[in-house]
Amino acid sequence: MRQTELSVFFAVFLSAITAYSQETDCVNCHGRLAKEKVVHAAVSMGCGSCHTGIDAGIVPHKKTGGFSKGLSSDPPELCYGCHDKSGFEKKNVHAAVGMGCTGCHNPHSSKNERLLVSLVPDLCFTCHDKSGFAGKTVHVPVAGGMCLGCHSPHSSDEYALLLKKTIDLCLDCHPNTAKKPHAVAGFSSQGHPTGLVQEKAKELKDPVRPERPFSCASCHAPHSSAGPRLFRFNARSSMELCTKCHRM
Repeated sequence: MRQTELSVFFAVFLSAITAYSQETDCVNCHGRLAKEKVVHAAVSMGCGSCHTGIDAGIVPHKKTGGFSKGLSSDPPELCYGCHDKSGFEKKNVHAAVGMGCTGCHNPHSSKNERLLVSLVPDLCFTCHDKSGFAGKTVHVPVAGGMCLGCHSPHSSDEYALLLKKTIDLCLDCHPNTAKKPHAVAGFSSQGHPTGLVQEKAKELKDPVRPERPFSCASCHAPHSSAGPRLFRFNARSSMELCTKCHRM
């Protein structure tokens, strides 16, 4: 092997060793960050893909730039480098998104699916008062911890981060409600309105909460209630519920 070729060989070899050493140094000191069952794909891309402002060659590491932990930008903007931003900027955005993705997701690895720091519904109760979900009568999906069966964790074009309009969401599990008169069959052949909007008909508004459309949730609490049948207003009977809107 000629001297020139030998020099090139050693230059490439040393460069590879240096790069390997730097990556190994991260794993040797920070290996616990990627030891859990679910590992963020970004980890395999190299620490520098997110922590661009860290000089790993200096211990303790020297940080450059104005962002915490040597990141190229703070979450959630950093996360949008890989994750489609459109899913996080619909009409109603979960407050947790603006607080930074790492409030719910571990950025490196987690024992839980989707890199969650804890499982739903316990994760949700970190911010949402659990008492509102623990009334005498609890909605079955709530009891089963199925928050994400009704709500988007990031953003939605519907109020309350619902996956679809309230009536449509309710009919997924209660389809018979739309097939027969509801609640007041003895007084009206059509039954009580449920929020279903007929073609060209005007959308009804909730009489108690006029900023929201009338829906199943106008009479029934979606999470839990002190009364039967998930009645709102702590109503103990159908008549007591009716008088909240229909004054005698």
